Amino acid sequence: MRAICAAAAAAAFVCGAAHGQTQTGDNAAVGVGIICNTPAEAKQFVGLRRSGVQPDQAMNAVNTGARDARACGVAAIAYIRDGMVETMTLENKLVQIVRINVVAGFNGSSWQRVSDMVQYAVLEGGGESI
Repeated sequence: MRAICAAAAAAAFVCGAAHGQTQTGDNAAVGVGIICNTPAEAKQFVGLRRSGVQPDQAMNAVNTGARDARACGVAAIAYIRDGMVETMTLENKLVQIVRINVVAGFNGSSWQRVSDMVQYAVLEGGGESI
């Protein structure tokens, strides 16, 4: 699911937390950013970033600890917010860890529908961007 196009990865790595989102109606949004399998993994990612670890290294550390190369990653997705888990600060900015339902993913060349996929996104600001 986490097929990453180079531009999406570069954008997320430069910013540190996920961003770049567009509303699609019916509370659905499209964005590129950091998503994780569990809220604990998302919190660990933010914690590592807060301690100065670079985004790619933070994702690798989370994935190594989870023994899952795809526990956290950068993804281009269409999603619906399902609830806030926690609010934290990162680089003097507010970030939220939000439970989301992924409805589609971009694999680098086309969008593919996804069913029943719950993930946890790291959203900047008031949770308006992934």
